[in-house]
Amino acid sequence: MTDQPPPPRLGALEFGRFLAASFVVITHLPALAPALHGLALGPLAVQYFFVLSGFVMVVAHHADPPGWTRPLAFWWRRACRIYPLYWLILLPLALSGWHDIPPGGLWRLVSLNPATYPDLIPPAWTLRYELAFYFMFGLCLAPGIGRYVLGLWMFSVLWLYLPPEIRWCTWLTGWHWMRGGLVIRFLATANVYLVRTSNHFVSAWEVLFFAGLAAGWVFSAVRPSRLAGGAALLLGALLCLHSLAISKWGVDYPNELHIPLAALGYALFLYGIVALEACGLFRCGKWGVRLGAMSYPLYIAHMPLFALLGWLLPGHAGSLAMFAGAYLAAMILTFYIDRPLQRALRGISRFS
Repeated sequence: MTDQPPPPRLGALEFGRFLAASFVVITHLPALAPALHGLALGPLAVQYFFVLSGFVMVVAHHADPPGWTRPLAFWWRRACRIYPLYWLILLPLALSGWHDIPPGGLWRLVSLNPATYPDLIPPAWTLRYELAFYFMFGLCLAPGIGRYVLGLWMFSVLWLYLPPEIRWCTWLTGWHWMRGGLVIRFLATANVYLVRTSNHFVSAWEVLFFAGLAAGWVFSAVRPSRLAGGAALLLGALLCLHSLAISKWGVDYPNELHIPLAALGYALFLYGIVALEACGLFRCGKWGVRLGAMSYPLYIAHMPLFALLGWLLPGHAGSLAMFAGAYLAAMILTFYIDRPLQRALRGISRFS
């Protein structure tokens, strides 16, 4: 939801982003909860966002000019995309709850540094993961070392899926010259640090991002066909349905063992949609891109707006006002604040 708009021919990505943001809005609207009959759309949308993020990163930046300014330009564009609108929404919330913010908490809220911290804007927890993705992906764009950074990052995440006796290095205890030595201590300490204190950089959620990277690479490297797109779409839909059944249709997030299956399903489904659009089977047009541009403002602003309108207009009228107000506010924020601000910020940067 926080990515650069892709090329016009990938309008399906933007429209899909808008639908996913709408799923989150519907999930958080109290009046619609009984009508969903236990179907939680929010978790489904979050998983889709993480896969989409990886896909768009590759498609949008695989052809960027090489050089050491490449990661700097990428980080600048990502920061401009996330922070200004987030700060605009955060400011009144922080001012109203100033006395409840603990020492040091304001910096954690403002910076969105990848660390576990209660957010004043509940959906912002996903932005912390997005920032971790962006930081690491920017390093992967660095000349010379990028591929090694990507390899080490993927290895660190896949390490989580090893059997416990291997992951915790207990198999080394039979080696007398290593027993109690520095090697075991280092490996065990590194594992604890990565998993427990840097979980935004090394976690099962990265598998979703990696699946998007792989799908984006295939789309960029191999000319898509209708047959490949249709097959990927069908297989992806079947895997997604199976994954959703395991996670009680979105009521629960998939655990780390089920996330790879969900990641593969979303990645195949996403690739299938984009491949079919690229082959000319359908077109979303400018309206899809414009709706997609509203996804991030809609995602980040709807819950504070729900709280305000629910307080001003309690009851059924308040629920209708919440739903309509979220989309109206997203439209205003997108086309009168966020987009002009993005153009201005990119105009003053020597990286853009």
